[in-house]
Amino acid sequence: MSNTPLLLGLAVGFSIAVPIGPMGILCIQRTLASGMRVGLCTGLGAATVNIAYGAAVVLGMESAAPWMERAGRVLSIAAGIVLLLMAARMLMRRHVAEDAPGQAPRSCASAYLSALAFNAANPMSLLLIFSLLSPIAGTTATSPAAASALLFGMFAAASLWWMLLSGGVALLRSRLRPELLLHANLAAGMLLTAYGTLALARVN
Repeated sequence: MSNTPLLLGLAVGFSIAVPIGPMGILCIQRTLASGMRVGLCTGLGAATVNIAYGAAVVLGMESAAPWMERAGRVLSIAAGIVLLLMAARMLMRRHVAEDAPGQAPRSCASAYLSALAFNAANPMSLLLIFSLLSPIAGTTATSPAAASALLFGMFAAASLWWMLLSGGVALLRSRLRPELLLHANLAAGMLLTAYGTLALARVN
């Protein structure tokens, strides 16, 4: 079998994961607060949703475009509200270190599941994957083996990126003073507020 589907999957996976959007900010903030393991689990939750969407497109759901257009309004509202709630939680936090008094560290399972739920409600993830994979679906990925290679490449690229991002932030975390960690947390909260506001503004 040709390596083309695998290479295409790697390219698509990096294209989706690398731009620093809401999930990237969330991964960075959680890594600063609770370490690499929690940050990586956050990224893997996002990657799981992306692979599920990718599988839907590759398996012939290009005809879902009309449904996506109708559902986009509801999904934008849901994503905006979730983003603003996450931002409010960050902005009200006064401790970001994992061992901060009165703050239990977030578990890997809860980080994964919350990222899963958030990314599933983010219409931009679905639209981006649809736009990247639609030209490929029905041409390169015509067989189950080719489709599997494409999806594996997407997941491998995303997993590698989230590992590098959370690992890099974790290395910086050990060198940052608590005051700087708090400022980083506040900056992440303000960026998520901006993303949430934009998501709600797109509804009008």
